[in-house]
Amino acid sequence: MNGGNVRRSDLGRLPLGRWAAGGVLVALAGLLVVVLTSTDKSFLFGGVLVLVGSLAVAAVVVIGVVRRELLGHVEYVNEVVERGVVEVLPPGRVAERLLDRVYGPSPYNQALLTALLGGEGRAGDGGDLTISEHTEIDFRLDSLDDRSYHLVIEQRYSFRNRVPTSKVVIFATSEPLLRDSIISGCRLPLFELWFVREDPDKPRFEESVEAMQRSIHVGLEYADEHGRRHEVPLSDPRDVIREVKVQEWGKYLTFFRSDLTEGLELDRRVYMDRLRIFEIDLHALSGSRHDVETITRLTISSTTIQNITDGFSYWQAPYPCFVEQMTFDTSSFSISENPDLQFSIKPFAVTGAEPPTWNAGKGVAVFPASSWMLPGHGVAFLWRPAAWS
Repeated sequence: MNGGNVRRSDLGRLPLGRWAAGGVLVALAGLLVVVLTSTDKSFLFGGVLVLVGSLAVAAVVVIGVVRRELLGHVEYVNEVVERGVVEVLPPGRVAERLLDRVYGPSPYNQALLTALLGGEGRAGDGGDLTISEHTEIDFRLDSLDDRSYHLVIEQRYSFRNRVPTSKVVIFATSEPLLRDSIISGCRLPLFELWFVREDPDKPRFEESVEAMQRSIHVGLEYADEHGRRHEVPLSDPRDVIREVKVQEWGKYLTFFRSDLTEGLELDRRVYMDRLRIFEIDLHALSGSRHDVETITRLTISSTTIQNITDGFSYWQAPYPCFVEQMTFDTSSFSISENPDLQFSIKPFAVTGAEPPTWNAGKGVAVFPASSWMLPGHGVAFLWRPAAWS
């Protein structure tokens, strides 16, 4: 994309000094010929040399002035050219060219591109990208028994561009491979991922998913077909939620479709007892006669059953998110055999993350992230008995 740009190095390589020196030497040679000879032909030849040398010096002076002015404006010219190219081409095409140039052409660059942009970026105005520029996450851990606890999460997203959809899809899985693949394999604008770590002594995936489905609440701000904004408070979507049939999974995840899969293709029959997909109709949830055209803000809260022995819980960005802060409430969290606990907050896959610091005492911990997080980035909340310190 830089082929049409003016480069400072090209202008700087012009050998003006040598040209000027050559002109001066030619002019001096002409003067010597005029002074030392007396024939008409010699006088004429010397005059021509003086003229040529003087013109060369004058040309060098003019070129030097022009070059100085160009060097003063070259950054502006480059900025104008690059801005024009970036604004005309779809974001996905710009990023694709850049990634191919930096990493080399590869079909695997598509996953990186999608994670970076929050979508494929085929629309010229970026209308197919999901980017939350204001994100807040609240965790609450409530003990159930010696082995398990309720993890209550409320996630609040404010999107940079209006997201053109009227659906939210929720993936629930107990399979680590699916957990790690869904974010890159989903091409839907708005989705959430629930991961239930199975207890080998007491499988509870189905129980956990049913509990999550009963606990979920969704709120949103949307724009209708006329561009007017409407707000829907946190509501129970059980009347407008449907479970996606197994034969439809390929419409939601690319790795279940051979025609869209590059490298990873999974047999959906293998994961029938480890994956469930739900779709929430936001238009029906709004209860309005106006169509839900685009989403500007989204809030999702849910409760999941987790294993205390894991020693951690975590949140992972489903799309590019600028996370302003996260809170972790452990007021109702305890382990009977280890009443004294220490807690730590640890970002992962984020540049500049520091080693975890352990703190004792229950309550509400605030993590002021103030950082962009891409799919694959997130924050883990850890606990351990104080005796381990």
